[in-house]
Amino acid sequence: MTHASPRETADRALRWARDREYAGYDPYDGLNSPVLAPFATNWFTRLAAMHGVNKSPVNLRPLLGVEPERNPKGIALFASACLRLYEATGEGRYLTEAEDLLRWLEEYTSPVTRHHAWGYNFDWQNARKFFLPAYHPSVVVTVFCARAFLEHHELTGATWSLDVATDAATYIREGINVVEVDGFEAYAYTPYDEFVVINANALAAAFFLRLSEHTSGEGLADRAEELFEFVLHAQDDGGAWYYSMPASESHLSHDNFHTGFVLESLYEYAESDRGDERVREAYEDGLDFFVRELFEADGAPKFESDQSYPYDAHASAQALVTLVRSDDDDAHDVAADVYEWTMEHLYDEEGYFYRRIGRVFDDETPYIRWSQGWMTLALATLARESADSDERGPVSGRVGIRETD
Repeated sequence: MTHASPRETADRALRWARDREYAGYDPYDGLNSPVLAPFATNWFTRLAAMHGVNKSPVNLRPLLGVEPERNPKGIALFASACLRLYEATGEGRYLTEAEDLLRWLEEYTSPVTRHHAWGYNFDWQNARKFFLPAYHPSVVVTVFCARAFLEHHELTGATWSLDVATDAATYIREGINVVEVDGFEAYAYTPYDEFVVINANALAAAFFLRLSEHTSGEGLADRAEELFEFVLHAQDDGGAWYYSMPASESHLSHDNFHTGFVLESLYEYAESDRGDERVREAYEDGLDFFVRELFEADGAPKFESDQSYPYDAHASAQALVTLVRSDDDDAHDVAADVYEWTMEHLYDEEGYFYRRIGRVFDDETPYIRWSQGWMTLALATLARESADSDERGPVSGRVGIRETD
């Protein structure tokens, strides 16, 4: 089946989000319920409330008083998508929209620090590892928000966006806990815990490395290299990464979109002046595992290498972002299959994306960050890659679609 081009679908997805002022529900926003909040007083009751809402076969949020809200990470994803569409088209409306979203992010930073840092718009209980109150910063949310400001600077040369990105890097280096693991000084997930997540360190490393090209910030590139060395150390003999370190504490094995985060980050290291043959080999081994073990034959993104369901929009989106950057033909073929599968199974003609297809229940709730923000970013990335190519891009050429305007 022939679908609309990524550019056209990205426009529809953006319009859908814009019509709702970029506010919506999130899979993990159950603790925003005024009905459940009085009972969510410890790790167990918080977890039960949050996952009860998350895993319900029907959307309970309207009944529980959970209001649609802007999610800082979601706003960053939409801002980055607009910037990539601006790169693809040169149309100023995309830049204007990106700047409006970035100015909102600049204003609505975490209230617990003087630096630019961001967290989710809801209380979040991460198993028994940590509790993160609403808007308290985490390394991952801060990286995605700061990266959008850095993208803006790279496109426009504006100093205000570089200043925000630089200040966010300062926060991560000074505010996020550091934990020693196997002789490496790795970042925990938040300022309050000692839970070391591999993809969080990879994302921070790639952000620091990219930022170091635009600022004389002391030791940024060196810190990036230290973090990347930790990520390389954490890679197993099959080329994959567990979610956390040590692996025995990981509640996920080799899952799809977190592996995509690591590979996207490692690609930047491999392509940089600091990358070498060892880094390139680690990236290629990881990409081979990703392509071989984390997708069904029809392009459906497996949840983990040993578990197919649920097939999730977040995994589809990150897979497209990760795979389209590679120069590997097999990766491009898988990206094309993922695109076709996602448009066939997770896209609604109203302009939004479902969250996931489960073994028993599907979740067709349109989540503003988890599915809409991520898929808009992925589509914009495909549009940019097609525009950068003299010929039809590897993904668009594979599935028989073109940019039409």
